[in-house]
Amino acid sequence: MAEVREASAQRAVRIGLPAIFAAFFWLGMTSFGGGTAGWLHREIVERRGWIDDAQFLSGAALGRMVPGSGGVNLTVQVGQRLRGVPGALVAVFGLLLGPFVIVVALATALTRINQSSALHAVFDGVAAAAIGLTFATGLKLVRFRAAAAGPLAVTFVTALCVGVLRWPMIPVVFCLAPVSIGLALVTRYGRNA
Repeated sequence: MAEVREASAQRAVRIGLPAIFAAFFWLGMTSFGGGTAGWLHREIVERRGWIDDAQFLSGAALGRMVPGSGGVNLTVQVGQRLRGVPGALVAVFGLLLGPFVIVVALATALTRINQSSALHAVFDGVAAAAIGLTFATGLKLVRFRAAAAGPLAVTFVTALCVGVLRWPMIPVVFCLAPVSIGLALVTRYGRNA
């Protein structure tokens, strides 16, 4: 056990903070759609060999037990194992810096674009097309399954309330969610009876 701790301590000395920052910055910029733990495992355990599977899995388990994003929690664990508190700070900063800059840039661009009436018309057209495609898919489902009429009705009422009447989305969803759940339960129990 002492040999493992000594090997970990030697490995931590060899890995510099700039290398930790670069690795986690790259992870933050390339891991889209969640699954950060998988990307972390591939990059940190398999490719770089900075920690072993047991250390990774214990960090992942601990990261899922505490509040917050599992990927960020795991990043803190890995950074701490590599270089202590400075390693944890550098790893989290590296992981979040790139996406933060991208989100701020997109928000700035959208704020400037938001003043364009032509672009609003384009977005309204895209939204109308998306609603039309949703209804077309729902109608195809109704042809194949009569049970799809309930979800199609809930979709129609949602689009009417939010899209046409311009009611706030959250209260509409809170009101229609129990209706949708009730329809699903009735459909399920109707099939089983």
